[in-house]
Amino acid sequence: MRSWSVTSTLRGVHRYQNLAVAVNKRSLVTGAGNNNQGGNGNEGNYGRFGQCAAATAAAAVLFTALNERSKVYAKEDEGEAEVIAMENRLRQFSTPDKIFNFFASYLFVSKGEKGSDVGGRRVMMMTPLEFYSSITPDCTLVHGVGAGAHVEVTQEELDSGKAAIEESPMKTSVLNDIGKLGLLSYADFSFLLALLSTPRRYIDTVFNLFDVTGDGKVEPKEFAYVSTKMAHKSGGFGSYTDIDQDEILASSSGLLNYLFGKSRDQPLTREKFKKLQVDLLEEIIELEFKEYDQTNSGRISEADFVKFLLKNGKITPKKKATLIKKVEAKWPSKGRGISLPSFKSFFYVLAGSVELERALFYLDVEGIGVDRDEFRKISSWVSGMQTSDH
Repeated sequence: MRSWSVTSTLRGVHRYQNLAVAVNKRSLVTGAGNNNQGGNGNEGNYGRFGQCAAATAAAAVLFTALNERSKVYAKEDEGEAEVIAMENRLRQFSTPDKIFNFFASYLFVSKGEKGSDVGGRRVMMMTPLEFYSSITPDCTLVHGVGAGAHVEVTQEELDSGKAAIEESPMKTSVLNDIGKLGLLSYADFSFLLALLSTPRRYIDTVFNLFDVTGDGKVEPKEFAYVSTKMAHKSGGFGSYTDIDQDEILASSSGLLNYLFGKSRDQPLTREKFKKLQVDLLEEIIELEFKEYDQTNSGRISEADFVKFLLKNGKITPKKKATLIKKVEAKWPSKGRGISLPSFKSFFYVLAGSVELERALFYLDVEGIGVDRDEFRKISSWVSGMQTSDH
């Protein structure tokens, strides 16, 4: 798994790699190692100087990486807390395209004309686990490397397994299934955001939006058309052209391969569309739960549950700490705890917050509030699951 300290190390490496590349280009131009070309013999001197400088630059890369990593690991706890706080601010205040560029760590290089390695399209892409990190506050599974820091990867490297792709720790994982078929593009990122933010009871409406022809199934071209329209770009949302369609359909997208097959000959049915949302939500909920349940006991403390509820709240850290202390005083660490089913049911309550607000408004028209039993009934209706009395 890539450490969070890679960000600064990568930037230093890129800085010295650019120097090494420039020196090597100079060496090639001046004819390194060839003293039989006539003239005053300076070409050979230039070549030897280029080789020496390239070796020096490579040594500088290694020294810088090791030096920065040793400094970073010496302050790992403090540094990671700063990284988490910075990533939380980015998730909360940045636009989707900037969030994608920050967490996407791969620059996918496609084949050029006639299968050559020259002239191919270069597109920023992310792993499925990086997608999870980009939408999850306080995530510690994987951190963003920052905009501009990336690793070039080709389809051959992905197919052969040479590219190090982080995997979800879940045994049954839709994120891993997608990752085995490829990376995620920005259009995929925008689609998954829309899919996860849609209440389950309205998923049929979203499917109907993608089913442009209304034949009960989504074709790859229909998916390309709608996903391009919903992709947020600088200055507004994307406009659709034939070029956009061709790029999406030809991309090595793990999501497109998962939904339509690598040859793009499998239509997307309503059942598969719904199953994708359910599987993604279930895995994201369990991954969040496991970040608190480090011992795999199947339960988390009441204080951890409050931390989960407050991490998206717009309150000061001091006030958060005060609320957590109150909970810890009432429910000690060996209290009843919160099970995974209870955590999951309340997650769905939060996901349907708009419906919850509407239901509470009509129930409490007199403004006197609702009791615990009434709130529990409403929560169960919103989530479609039985809400725990705890």
